[in-house]
Amino acid sequence: MLRLVALRLAAFVPTLLATSVILFVAVNVVPGSAAKAALGIDATPQAIARFEHDQGLDRPLHVQYLDWLGKALRGDFGTSFQNHLPVGPELLTRLPVTLELAILAFIVANVIAVPLGAAAARSHRHRTDQVVTLVATVMGAVPNFWLATLLILTFALKLGLFPAGGFVSMAESPLRNLSLMIMPALSLGIVSSALLLRIMRAGMIEVLASDYIRTAVAKGAPAPRVVWHHALRNALIPFLTVGAVEFGWLFGGVVIIEDIFLLPGIGQLVLVGIINRDYPVLLASTLTVTVAVLTANMLVDVLAGILDPREVFVRPRT
Repeated sequence: MLRLVALRLAAFVPTLLATSVILFVAVNVVPGSAAKAALGIDATPQAIARFEHDQGLDRPLHVQYLDWLGKALRGDFGTSFQNHLPVGPELLTRLPVTLELAILAFIVANVIAVPLGAAAARSHRHRTDQVVTLVATVMGAVPNFWLATLLILTFALKLGLFPAGGFVSMAESPLRNLSLMIMPALSLGIVSSALLLRIMRAGMIEVLASDYIRTAVAKGAPAPRVVWHHALRNALIPFLTVGAVEFGWLFGGVVIIEDIFLLPGIGQLVLVGIINRDYPVLLASTLTVTVAVLTANMLVDVLAGILDPREVFVRPRT
């Protein structure tokens, strides 16, 4: 187990470094001028040139990257072009909001996917399987922003059960926090559950066809025990691998949902950074998402090793 953790940690740094290079180049080559976005469309060429010189944007790209990387390693992610505030503290303030939303949405997705996927696999090629597969197809085809709008219209405006938007921290008021986060979490979690449901169904079908499952059934083990105790443990390994990627997608895909529900998270910060060509904000935000995805994958590898010790020796060599 320690060997697996060490290998994953060793791969973490070069992966993050390579990602930072790609992100830096991508942010700087997109069309648009950061100077014009910061100064306005009426800015003179002299003002634009002065802004670019002050921000170091007139230097070669590799020099800009090395300067940014050196500061980032010291915890300095620069200053926003728009509000002239340090990006790092702003990011730390918004991170808990996005992290809470991603975790709640991931819980919603798993609560839907695991039991329905197992039930579909247990009734493979029967009516339950067909209904569950149809439900998964529909959920996967629904855009999360459309579902968010529908939830607001139904549960906030018509029924008045939940607030339409805003944020209150968990420490300030847990009940108010959950009432504000439930609809955003459902908007992301329901759509995300479609893929996880299919993965769980496929994994359970494969496991239920295994020899040791047939042996357990032949010995008279109750069907619920065979499904939930014997089969589910092994079916969770591929499910968790995909789940880690899906959690990363949830963490990075909250941009529109946070804007719809007025949540002050990283997603809203990314949206403002894109609109304003605010390079320091964009780089810090996207790098934070990358770290979340890599961490989720590493934790899943460790958990897979706990569920199946053979993973400790097999997975690192692939």
